[in-house]
Amino acid sequence: MKKLFRFAGVCALVVGLFSSASAITWFPEEFTCPVDNEKNIFMVIGSYGSYIYGDRSKYQWVFFPRTSQQTYYMCKKCHLTTFMWDFDKLPKEKLAELRKALDGVKVSKTFKDYQDVPVVERLEAMEKVYTVLAKDEVWWEDFYRVKGFHYAKAGLADKALDARKKSLELLAKFIKDGKSEIPLKLLLYTSASMKHFTNDDKGALEDLQKALETKYQDKDAKPEDVKKSEDGLNERIKDYIEQIKSDKKPRMFDKEPNIHDHDR
Repeated sequence: MKKLFRFAGVCALVVGLFSSASAITWFPEEFTCPVDNEKNIFMVIGSYGSYIYGDRSKYQWVFFPRTSQQTYYMCKKCHLTTFMWDFDKLPKEKLAELRKALDGVKVSKTFKDYQDVPVVERLEAMEKVYTVLAKDEVWWEDFYRVKGFHYAKAGLADKALDARKKSLELLAKFIKDGKSEIPLKLLLYTSASMKHFTNDDKGALEDLQKALETKYQDKDAKPEDVKKSEDGLNERIKDYIEQIKSDKKPRMFDKEPNIHDHDR
């Protein structure tokens, strides 16, 4: 799952570009908090399809389940907050340190259902948690991009801008040093997306043109899969260029929800 959502299923993007909307399904499941043993009911994914890659969030390179508020689990007692796939997989040797970090976490309301807590509050708690977990810069770039997406949806434009600038700083570093495991073509696309959403369309178009001229590389993939990824990304890049040059730029819809945001 980690690699799937980090690279966002590049081949599937060709399918998702023009696919029609379908429902994402969720169902409740009980989880025990590893920090305080509190029982919590969280939503888990029942089903979804390649249509998720057609959501407008593709212009920020942010995809389901990161776009959905159900994904961000928060314990109702200690406020431990993580991505859904990490909640019950935390290293035991970090639990004492996490308890200390969670002492300063505050939320705007007492809650039984974690979904009642605004996503942006959960993300701020997550930042404390994952700092303890010492994630690498690739992880943090993705996190800041996701924060920007949710801050913008919440109407917090200044905080969205700040998060996206942090994402962009890391992307610039990855592109410059050439050491990232993420293909350069994809880094350039993602950099372009953050430049567009920080009001730098000139820089975004420059990155997109470079991305169009850059070959997609993945040493672990079969040649036919590399070609599919190349074709899929080129399709996306050309579409993005057209969108930026149009009257209805992607960032104009920054606060609007994606089609599947409220599926339960």
